[in-house]
Amino acid sequence: MQGSQRVVMFCLLTTVLPAILIISPLYLRNIRYADVMYKMSDSDVIQIHKGQSSIFCEKHSVKMNSSFNAFQMKGRPTLANNTRHIRLRKSMTLPDDTLEYWGFYLFAGATVELKACSRYDGSKILVVKGEKIFNTCGILEGKYKRDPLVVENHGHVSVTLENPKDDKREIIGQSYDNPNEVWLNDYVSDNEKKTKHKRDVVLPPLHNPNTVLDAGVNHGGNALNNSIGSLEDKSVSSFESSLYECYNDNILMNDFFPYSMQCNNTKYLEDITTLKVVHEVTSDGYYYYIFYSDNDFVNNDIHAIFDIFKPTFQYSNISNSKMCLNSTECVFNVEMFSDELVIVEVPTKDGLNYNDDNFFILTSVCHPRMAVYIFFPVSVLLLILIFAFL
Repeated sequence: MQGSQRVVMFCLLTTVLPAILIISPLYLRNIRYADVMYKMSDSDVIQIHKGQSSIFCEKHSVKMNSSFNAFQMKGRPTLANNTRHIRLRKSMTLPDDTLEYWGFYLFAGATVELKACSRYDGSKILVVKGEKIFNTCGILEGKYKRDPLVVENHGHVSVTLENPKDDKREIIGQSYDNPNEVWLNDYVSDNEKKTKHKRDVVLPPLHNPNTVLDAGVNHGGNALNNSIGSLEDKSVSSFESSLYECYNDNILMNDFFPYSMQCNNTKYLEDITTLKVVHEVTSDGYYYYIFYSDNDFVNNDIHAIFDIFKPTFQYSNISNSKMCLNSTECVFNVEMFSDELVIVEVPTKDGLNYNDDNFFILTSVCHPRMAVYIFFPVSVLLLILIFAFL
């Protein structure tokens, strides 16, 4: 090459290419494979993809401000025959035309036993199937949009109501669900909204995991802020009709609570069974238990105990080097071109009582593979030496 072509090529090889070789490792280390933070809660199980590479990461470490279990493996774990017990105690005060809901991701084979009572007449429970981001059709904001949910009719879930007075079991209803449910990861919990004003410092951004294998409790409602939650039409029929239209065929059951002036706390439910709902799940999905009150005169006190029995994952044929149990920090070696990923689960103890603020911050770190990163500066030096003699 001669003339202008030679000058252009010389500039490209001595300026542009070295600049790319210098900028690339900085981009990979500080942006593409930078530390990633996740928000975790009890019983969450996630598989970490973001910020990890078998080529550029020599080790993968995870740490959290609470103990967890971590496993390095190919693919997804399978469900075991064993179950874990999660207990949730909640007490609520519901004004008229307000609701409070509790949602869980449940596998086929899971069982939910719900005991509940109210102090005054008129409290009701609505059980529906939904998505991870619960669609309330604008009811919580007082602007109901008439856009009912539509799902395909595949499979079913049965709900049984036990009446301790006559010792009879009655099938309340069944609903159909969609097995091709998509996991939605852009979830912001109500917890974060409630505690945001308490923070004086700005936290690093929290990321959503690529693969969620199991999820914790999803809680929300407008009972705490009923000034915006009530509909313009204060009649109970209008509010309840909005719920029916919103959830349409996703409704599993809708029933009144037994009420008693002695229903003052969840301790009352341990001694006397006034209402027991047994929910046996036959299809994976998100299930929501919605509490609301049909009483125009008083704010109704509701107390409930959830006993959830969820299947656990089994991690078979995993060596000790790829398993880290009950730790706050774990480090795994990453083999070149390996397709193994790290799975993190927050263990749930039997009888754990959930708290609204019960969440943790998980940090995932890619430790750079120096043998690969050293290629970039060495290439720059080689280019300088080669073109110095041209």
